[in-house]
Amino acid sequence: MNSSTRHIQITDNDEVLRRMGVVRRTIAENGDAVFAPGADWLETFLFSSAPVRNRLDEILEGMDSNGTNESAVSCEVLPGLWMMVFSRNARRESATTVAMMLTIEILGSAYFEMLCQAAQVDRILVRSMLEEMNLIQSCEVERTVEFISLLTRSEGETAQRTNMLADLGKQLGESYEEIHLYHSLIGCTSVSTSPMAFLTTVAEELKTVLPFSWIAIRILTDRINLTEDFDGFVVGGDLGRQHPVLATVGERIALSIEGRTPVIIRTESDPRFEGTFGFASNVVACPIAGDSGTIGVLFAGNDAQNDDEASNIEMKLLGAASEHVSVFLRNASLYENLDSMFLGTVQAMVSAIDAKDRYTCGHSQRVAWLARELAINCGHDPEFVRRVHLAGLVHDVGKIGVPEKVLSKPGRLDDEEFKAIQMHPEIGSRILRDIPQMDGILPAVMHHHERWDGRGYPHAISGEDIPLIARIVAIADAFDAMSSTRTYRSARPRHEVLAEMNRCRGTQFDPDLVRPFLAIDFTEYDKMIHGALRAFEQDQEGRAAA
Repeated sequence: MNSSTRHIQITDNDEVLRRMGVVRRTIAENGDAVFAPGADWLETFLFSSAPVRNRLDEILEGMDSNGTNESAVSCEVLPGLWMMVFSRNARRESATTVAMMLTIEILGSAYFEMLCQAAQVDRILVRSMLEEMNLIQSCEVERTVEFISLLTRSEGETAQRTNMLADLGKQLGESYEEIHLYHSLIGCTSVSTSPMAFLTTVAEELKTVLPFSWIAIRILTDRINLTEDFDGFVVGGDLGRQHPVLATVGERIALSIEGRTPVIIRTESDPRFEGTFGFASNVVACPIAGDSGTIGVLFAGNDAQNDDEASNIEMKLLGAASEHVSVFLRNASLYENLDSMFLGTVQAMVSAIDAKDRYTCGHSQRVAWLARELAINCGHDPEFVRRVHLAGLVHDVGKIGVPEKVLSKPGRLDDEEFKAIQMHPEIGSRILRDIPQMDGILPAVMHHHERWDGRGYPHAISGEDIPLIARIVAIADAFDAMSSTRTYRSARPRHEVLAEMNRCRGTQFDPDLVRPFLAIDFTEYDKMIHGALRAFEQDQEGRAAA
């Protein structure tokens, strides 16, 4: 093989090597020149001289004859100019890489001008550009050669793996694309907090990529702790009148299937499909495993006119999907349990506050309800609505640190007592600040007594400097305070409270929040008020009897 059949293929330059005065190229077997004419100045400077091309041909011919799978040769072609040739003969691909390396000594070499003449480049300009590079010294050549050898070997191994993956992709054909799309689906939906939304997406996307008429998921909701509004059945595909039938069949399968391996059910002889019609004879069912047994089933099939046997790839995809569903539902159940425990702790704190002041019994729950309804009326997303509700529950937690005689004092408070009351936002913030779930709640605890006009406490901030969550809780807090009986006064009539809310828009309250607040349906709130009143009366009767 001679230089007329070789071509140095231009590949992506490694900028780090180039700044060191190193040019690395891969030689292909189907070219017609040693290097590509018109390449950049540094490549032209390095490869144009006859000594370089002759030495390269000698090394390549020696590599052609040795027949080894992998070899590397390095030599100093001229003082200050080194060459390294790395050859790799893989099972499906052969490649040879040439690296030309300049050292700092080239600038003082008598051959520098010869290289410039061979490349037909201006020697003064070339010297100037080389001096701006971080040229290596001759003592660093061995280490640099070793680095390039390792880099080239790694690239070759990567290229070989890439080719193997390409071959696998050809063998799998359309199934490869289905796997890729399926994993994209899992990546997009695994962060969902809604089991219904997650399972619906899984069923619909699997229906899109797999050749089934329908795909369904049936969860035994009594075996796993999930949200109450989830009915345990989702389906991808149009089942028409068969939808309720399939929900029933899915429950039968889920109650009887075990293990983790997908199975094929022969519907014509399986008692779980007794009394059904319109199904193909084969249905693939994949158990969904929980912590202590099966919690559901993912199953797929075709209509009676299409009864193709499921392939191994399709079975594996459905099995993998059921595993992902299993992981998601177990995590969702764990989150639900932790969330319930957390809310129970919050309720315990709220009850401790209520126990200190029987006149405000139920106040925190009512504020939480009002604040949540206001956030919903304002169009906020469910996560923010949840934070607002939680903020309403704990907004007065700081009253734990206020003396009970101040909280339950009949009549007006003196200055010292009022200062004690004004401390409760900061006390509450200190109590909750080390709880991670309260990060988005603390602004409401600290600032729910600030006023839009800046005359509130504890920091006298105004307008939009007051966090939105605190402005929402402030309105709910004031409304309930006016609407419920306190130690120093009776509850005010509803029409007076609403009139006061309107009067205080733009002074005490955010003017943009008053209108959506007044649009709340207070029916449920009134029930809460009446329930608290009955509890208070019963408490009074008990105290009197004692």
